[in-house]
Amino acid sequence: MPDETEQGRWDPVFGLPDVAIHVTVLPTGKVLAWGRRKDPHGGMDQQGCAPFVWDPVTGTATPTEEPRRGDGTTPVNLFCSGHTLLADGRLLVAGGHIRDGDGLDQACLYDATGDSWTALPPLRSGRWYPSAITLADGRALVISGSHQDGPNQPVEPVPEIWDGTSWQPTRDFIGLPLYPRIHLTPDNRIAMSGSNPLTKLLDTTGPGEWTPPPGPDIARAKSERQYGPAVMYSPGRILYLGGGNDLGDDRPTADCEKIDLTAPSPAWEPAASMAFRRRHHNATLLPDGTVLVTGGTSGPGFNDLVPGAPVHSAELWDPGTDTWTTLAAEDVDRCYHSTAILLPDATVLSAGGGEFVIGVQPNDPADTHRDAQIFHPPYLFRGPRPAIDAAPDDLTPGQTFTLTTTGAPTDTVTLLRLGSTTHTLDADQRFLRLTSSGTGQERVVTVPENPAECPPGHYMLFALSADGVPSTARIVRVGVVTPTEAPTEDRRERSPAGRRAPRAESAGTGTVVTIGLTAQCPYGLGPCWGGAYSALSHLEDVVHVDPVPNQTDQTAQVSLAHQGLPDLSQWPEQFASWANASYVVRGVEVSMTGTLVATTHLGVPALDQPLPLRPMVRGSQLAWDLRRRRRRPLTPDERGAYERLVAERPRGEVTVTGPLRLVRGRPVLSVRVVDAGS
Repeated sequence: MPDETEQGRWDPVFGLPDVAIHVTVLPTGKVLAWGRRKDPHGGMDQQGCAPFVWDPVTGTATPTEEPRRGDGTTPVNLFCSGHTLLADGRLLVAGGHIRDGDGLDQACLYDATGDSWTALPPLRSGRWYPSAITLADGRALVISGSHQDGPNQPVEPVPEIWDGTSWQPTRDFIGLPLYPRIHLTPDNRIAMSGSNPLTKLLDTTGPGEWTPPPGPDIARAKSERQYGPAVMYSPGRILYLGGGNDLGDDRPTADCEKIDLTAPSPAWEPAASMAFRRRHHNATLLPDGTVLVTGGTSGPGFNDLVPGAPVHSAELWDPGTDTWTTLAAEDVDRCYHSTAILLPDATVLSAGGGEFVIGVQPNDPADTHRDAQIFHPPYLFRGPRPAIDAAPDDLTPGQTFTLTTTGAPTDTVTLLRLGSTTHTLDADQRFLRLTSSGTGQERVVTVPENPAECPPGHYMLFALSADGVPSTARIVRVGVVTPTEAPTEDRRERSPAGRRAPRAESAGTGTVVTIGLTAQCPYGLGPCWGGAYSALSHLEDVVHVDPVPNQTDQTAQVSLAHQGLPDLSQWPEQFASWANASYVVRGVEVSMTGTLVATTHLGVPALDQPLPLRPMVRGSQLAWDLRRRRRRPLTPDERGAYERLVAERPRGEVTVTGPLRLVRGRPVLSVRVVDAGS
């Protein structure tokens, strides 16, 4: 039998009313959850939602009322929304699901005391896969999320802040990822650590200025890392864990990186690697300050579920020693759409998985998990547990209070914010090791004074023995205190002029290049745009990236600083260094204007020598059918464009559009479209 003091223990699998894709621990100690659809035998784009409340003590689940629009009658589907617990304990839910990539402009509140849903004013646009987080002053930020806009599905670039009455916009950020990994920093800004490679900060105290941290722009070593979690394991200190797709084998990485944003010049540095490659895994902060990792797949592609690819063994990271320990294995695949969350008794709920569509086929019903398991970490088997006998129900930043316990003598007191998680993201997670003194069963404890370290809301207060065994938590509420503004001079120093987030600049007059990109994310280039936008902006000679890609054809457009050709010899390596294998480049296409030379070459003024022209090669077209996962067929006009050009031999200027490729190191243009003028 496994040694439970070293590996922990999993309880048996138990059923739930639905797939727990969205999970929140409520101030009551119970758990609110919902999945993708009300009818498990119906379509994947049902409108309506069936949230339920699960009681960890009794193991029973009770449905809530159905969330609705402001009209009180129209049901909404809160699948693929973002959520955060507000200072008063109500859950703010923003966005939701119409169809994959197309989000709701819905926002609502769930009140656990009254078991009721209340519709809020709508968001500025639909948001599918947005992130949400509560700020130090009690307001809440909602950021990112895609929506349908004509034929495209752009990501909403403008974050919004809920102030209790209305939504207030902040500065836009072109190229946001879906479900950005966001964290509230001790200097009262929002850090975005992924999945884009560059780390950025949002100042929410004013109009919403985006800046990099002090020092040069910083990026994680493994670049774009989709579906990897990030946790702030101590105020200002972030750990990014695995995810992404490595070049060559297309598997996720086991690598981890960490950064201390409180340092004078923050920089990502390697942390110890996990024992297993993982994607779609969950990272949960525990009462002793360690980080528990559960689930995920180690296989290539988006969500590999072939036997042996899903990772069942849990792992534990100790930030003090930067070491990983492999723990007991759960019984069920917990990959895409799985969740994990800390419960008040210091165990962890691991649930969900499944309920997705890639192309035209929903996942196999056997891979949809309306069930869960409870994990007992090793610390629960290392001696007797303390029990909290008395502590205040309400706390204030900076407050000192007396904590009394029974059972094992208490050595440490910690505070963990109630979790609210989905899609490997839990921006609400926060661990605080409180300053305390005393012996035996009584300790004098101090709450951090800075509300940006201890934002308002409900927390689990744990007392730990000298052996690191935690008590069952006392759920307490930290009140709202207006944070002290950082001095203007200090903010200017940390946000120098000219170092802002990318914005949509003028396209200029250079050559426009169309790039075919296939995203590993199954929802297409429009929703999964952030990493591609960042990578394209770093290509040689690119001065502008069109902020909205073509969702119909799965292409993007960039403009060059000149009227010549893109550097196809350098671009693949440059793109891969920023995007990893999160996107596959299918090719590039340009339009060149000039005059025919010897019929089969195009003389272009900006080029040193005539550009060879060739017929279209099968499979070279850029347009992509996302639903069928293949290139769109050429039309008869496109197939015959080269032959018509050779036959007609126009004498004036002619514009040729088509794929550009290197043949023996020289650029060759395939003829897809010809415009010979009037």
